[in-house]
Amino acid sequence: METTRKRLLYIMVGCAFGHLLTGALPLAAQDDCKLVLDGMIKLFDTPTHAYVTMDIAGKPQTGESIYAGGLVYAEYNGKWSAGGTTKEIKEIAEKNRQNNKTTCRYLKDEPVNGEMAAVYSVHEVSPRSTSDSKTWISKAKGLPLRSDIDLEGGKSHISTRYEYGNVRPPM
Repeated sequence: METTRKRLLYIMVGCAFGHLLTGALPLAAQDDCKLVLDGMIKLFDTPTHAYVTMDIAGKPQTGESIYAGGLVYAEYNGKWSAGGTTKEIKEIAEKNRQNNKTTCRYLKDEPVNGEMAAVYSVHEVSPRSTSDSKTWISKAKGLPLRSDIDLEGGKSHISTRYEYGNVRPPM
């Protein structure tokens, strides 16, 4: 039963990042999507600690992920375990980019935890779902600081906060 719950957590966290990693089909014509996509790709090459709050079909859950040393770690019930690799996530993102239609729009600048960020709205249509999100990209580092995703018209919601200082594998 616990293995099934861990898999569900990995799927949900993967879903959250998968929606953020997809980009528009032609990127050159939509610089805003390129900026968001570049920030999300850079995330996986940077030691990152992500704090995730999810409400999937009325079931609230929280989780954490750490990206370090090319591996993805997830926390469930106070225990950390290694999942996949950042390379695998990037490969999934590349495949999704070819199949999804994504549009992005710059909204405004605002601070997140004392750091200035550019806020973007992202609308994505994939063969299986539709999502609307806001992503805050650090103006200084080009990395995401926060994201809020609504799936299927708000039936599910995923909020993620990213931290980059002093990140180490949990194991």
